[in-house]
Amino acid sequence: MSKYTVLQELGVGGMGKVYKGLLIGQAGFQRPIVMKQLRNSQDPAHLQLFVDEARRYAVLDHENIGRIFDFDRVNGEMCIILEYIDGWSLIEYLERHRALVRKPDVELAVFIASRVCRALQYVFEKAAIVHRDVSPSNIMMTREGTVKLIDFGIATRAGTQDRTLTGKPAYMAPEMVLEMRADNRSDLFSLGAVLFEMLTLRRLFDGKTTGQVLEQVVAGHHPSPRKFNPDIPDGVMHILRAALQRDSSRRFGSAGEMGEACEHYLYDKGYGPTNLTLKQHLYAVFPSAALPVDVGEAFFASTPPSVPDPDRTPVSSIDATLTRHLKDRGAPR
Repeated sequence: MSKYTVLQELGVGGMGKVYKGLLIGQAGFQRPIVMKQLRNSQDPAHLQLFVDEARRYAVLDHENIGRIFDFDRVNGEMCIILEYIDGWSLIEYLERHRALVRKPDVELAVFIASRVCRALQYVFEKAAIVHRDVSPSNIMMTREGTVKLIDFGIATRAGTQDRTLTGKPAYMAPEMVLEMRADNRSDLFSLGAVLFEMLTLRRLFDGKTTGQVLEQVVAGHHPSPRKFNPDIPDGVMHILRAALQRDSSRRFGSAGEMGEACEHYLYDKGYGPTNLTLKQHLYAVFPSAALPVDVGEAFFASTPPSVPDPDRTPVSSIDATLTRHLKDRGAPR
């Protein structure tokens, strides 16, 4: 009998399905967990990719990364057992601010970005890993205000070149489209696109089709965030400009460098936001979170909804003809 119990499906990804569940121990011990189940375990290539993902996760242990607990069979299927994060995704955070017609706090936006930088720098130093899918759906905040980067399903070693485009079009760096390669600076471009959205509540690249979005990414032209939020300080504009350079060599050299820029802006005056600050803000925009509930209710109530969003569907395979088309359009280098 498995020590893991499946409770509910959360969503479907390229590799398989994600469930919430419970770890069942002795004397009534229970712990909420997340299970990522391989869709086709009979395909050796598919299985190897899944095993590789588990191995990548296994070496990572950091406050700002969703942790892996186990790699085991559940109901006969291979599963990666992951930390259950009691909180909200950045998608929910942004949508809540839109619903309240309330711009996100600038300092908290930079604070969230700085914590993602810590996660990215850690994984790069630990294993030369590039996430390749830094986006609002893969950034979460716990009820205690801890920022977590999750889902290393399409992560790879820096400099690896692919045969297909992989990631979410609206958050891809230009080199990921034109050259089908990514390094640590590609993740910084993606994080810059996320920061732009946190500051403006608008997508940096927002075409009606995948092709239009990719053309915008390759062209490298985008509006100033001050068009949508004129109150963005000069220091934050500097961070955005450096992260969103079309030429990767002109971006920050590392996530650590970008993180230092974020933290210099936040704390140079001697004080700035902390996990507690973010926690208090989360309770303000999600007031029901402050109500006392038991652990079981919290587990069921706070799991992010699995609502398909075509704009955020990962591109796992796009014909090379599209890439040639983008190059032939004469996009600036």
